[in-house]
Amino acid sequence: MWDYQSVKQIILDLSLKVRGMPFTGDAALYQIIGADWKHDLGLDSIELMGLAAEVNSLFNLFAVNEPPYLLSSAKVDDWVEMVLKTRQRADEILCFNTSGTSGQTKVIRHTMAHLQREIAFLKTLFQEATCIIPYVPGYSIYGFLLTVGLPKLLQAPLCYPSQVDWTRLPANALIVATPFNWQLLINSLPDMAVQVLGVSAAAPLYSDLYRSINSKGIKLTELYGATETSGVAYRNHWDDSFQFFPYWALATDGEIRDMETDRVFKLMDDIRIDDQGHFTITGRKDKQVKIAGRLVNLDQVALSIKKLANVQECHISAKATGNDLMIQVSLTLFEDGEHQRTDVKKQIRQMLPAHERPRDIYFD
Repeated sequence: MWDYQSVKQIILDLSLKVRGMPFTGDAALYQIIGADWKHDLGLDSIELMGLAAEVNSLFNLFAVNEPPYLLSSAKVDDWVEMVLKTRQRADEILCFNTSGTSGQTKVIRHTMAHLQREIAFLKTLFQEATCIIPYVPGYSIYGFLLTVGLPKLLQAPLCYPSQVDWTRLPANALIVATPFNWQLLINSLPDMAVQVLGVSAAAPLYSDLYRSINSKGIKLTELYGATETSGVAYRNHWDDSFQFFPYWALATDGEIRDMETDRVFKLMDDIRIDDQGHFTITGRKDKQVKIAGRLVNLDQVALSIKKLANVQECHISAKATGNDLMIQVSLTLFEDGEHQRTDVKKQIRQMLPAHERPRDIYFD
C-alpha cells in the first residue's frame, strides 16, 4: 500500500486542510521536489504544529515506541520518510476525522484489513478505469479508498484536474468527486460529452444532478456509506435501489452488520428495504443540526418549503464540508420549468433566515 508518492499525497492534502484551503487538484503541489514547509509551501509555525498533529493522528504514529518527531524537520521529504519507516513497523490502523452533521469532530479508527477489503471490492466496480481524476483529498476516507488505495490496486495513474485535457481524455478515466464537485464540473462542460467513468459519495446525489451527469456521457456509480463504516452500498442509476456491498447485511431496523466481523453499526439515515440486499434512503435521522452557531430543525425547514404553492415534494439533508455545514434540498414542482425554478429559489431566499437557507437546491 505505502510508497513515497502515496504518503506524500496524503500529507500535502492535509497541509491544505490546516491552512483552511480547499482541495483544488493542482498537480503543481505534488510535483515540488525538496520542498520546505515554511519557505516553499507557506505554513507558519502554528499551522505546522497543526499539520504534525493531523499526520500523527491519521497515520497512527504513536502506536510505536519512540514515534518520530515530525517537527524536527521542516522538509516535506523528511516527513514522508518518517511516516514510511513508522508504517513499516506498525501498519494496522488508520484514523479518519468526521463531523457528520453534528459539528463535533470524531476520530474513527479503521484496520488496514477493513480498508483493503473495500479497495478490493471497489476494484470490481471500476476495473475498467484507466486513470483516476481526484476532486477529493486523500485524507478523507472516501479520498483514501478511491484516490490512494484503488490506483495502487488497479495500477492506474492519478491525473490531477489541472492536468486534464477534456478534449483528449482517455476512455474510462475515473472521476472521483462529491455532488458539489459534480455540479461545478457539469456547469463547466455545457456542450461537451465525454466517455468516462464517475463515482460520487459523501452527500446525497439527487436524481436531477445524476441525470445531468449521465447526459454528458459519464457512466456514474453512487456510493453510500459513512466514515464510521466506510462504503456500505452502491447504485448505478438514479431510480435504482442501493445494493449492499457483499459483506454487509441488514441486522435490525436501522442497523447493518459486517458479516465477516459480526460488528453492528447504526445507519445515519432512515431506509426502506426493497428486497434482499437492496434498500432506498427515505430521510435523515438527525433532524437537528447546528449551522452558524444556530440550531436548525431540518423537518421545520422542509415544512416551510413545502408550504410554497408550487412545491409538491421536498427532501432535505445536511452535510459537513470541512469546518462548514450546509443544507441541501431536492424539490419536485407541480409546474416545472426554468421560470418556476427561479421563482421558487427566490421565494426560499426571501422566506428563510440565512442559517436555514439551503446552500444547494436541486430539482427532480
